[in-house]
Amino acid sequence: MTTIAGPRTQKGRATRKRLLACARDIAIANDGHLEIAWVAEAAGVVPSLVNRYFGSRAGLVSALLDDFFNRLAAEVINIDLEDQGSWPRHERIRLEKGVHFHYTDPAAVVIYTQLSREPEVALTENRHIEGVVKRAAANIRRGQKRGELPSSVDPELAGAAMFGAMQRVMVTALSRTPRPRPDRVVEILWR
Repeated sequence: MTTIAGPRTQKGRATRKRLLACARDIAIANDGHLEIAWVAEAAGVVPSLVNRYFGSRAGLVSALLDDFFNRLAAEVINIDLEDQGSWPRHERIRLEKGVHFHYTDPAAVVIYTQLSREPEVALTENRHIEGVVKRAAANIRRGQKRGELPSSVDPELAGAAMFGAMQRVMVTALSRTPRPRPDRVVEILWR
């Protein structure tokens, strides 16, 4: 796995962010197909600069996954909803936020289905999914401790089932024309 140190200067961070935005737009426009040269051309730089920031095509795709899952975590997975009442109530809110996140992010289907799965990319995706499942399991344990969920439910397996279902339902819903209404998707996932 290639490890590239993050940029240290504000200009370097801005350049990396711009390259990542170009890569994201290209991946969306080309059903997940992405080449270093295309990103360089779109950003108005030489390909070696893209390689400097990401190391390889797999490093660039991994960075796209990192960006997607970090935003998903910040906007949905890691938000504290304890003040919203019971476990079912705050997890219903989290589900609604998750569906909204996927509906408003044009990269979601590409991230889940089309980006190539070189070993480095697969490791990055698995690391993020493991984090999502761990957080879901922690939420389930919290509900069990409060007596709001049966103790017979295996938190890790249930967390994996919840995210797996969300991921596949979102791919199906977002691939349809016309797309189903988000509230219908929430109802299907909530049952």
